[in-house]
Amino acid sequence: MEILHSPAPTGDEARCLLLVYGRRVVGRLDYQVCEECGSGVVTHAQVTGPLQDSGLGTRAVSHLRAFYPDVDWYSRLTRRLARDLAHRMRMPQGFSGPCTHLQPRASTAADPTVRARALP
Repeated sequence: MEILHSPAPTGDEARCLLLVYGRRVVGRLDYQVCEECGSGVVTHAQVTGPLQDSGLGTRAVSHLRAFYPDVDWYSRLTRRLARDLAHRMRMPQGFSGPCTHLQPRASTAADPTVRARALP
């Protein structure tokens, strides 16, 4: 089993851990880290069906904690299995983000500071 660091497929500033077994990706953990505040948030956790109860999610979160020893981790996980992982690993829910740097970005349609451009 290998754990590889990679940029998250969502773009922005997210990162991910790829869980690789036998040259096949069997899971992924997306996260963001704020070095300035010393906090991090796990935004997505997924392990393939047959390996869901194998402890790979726990191993990935433990890897994050070891790789970033001075970071306090929070969870923004919403799916039931992922929420169970956050609960087991004692990561408090941080839907609004543990700091202002890690808050989810609102779409421009919902952003009151963005004004609609009038069409001629």
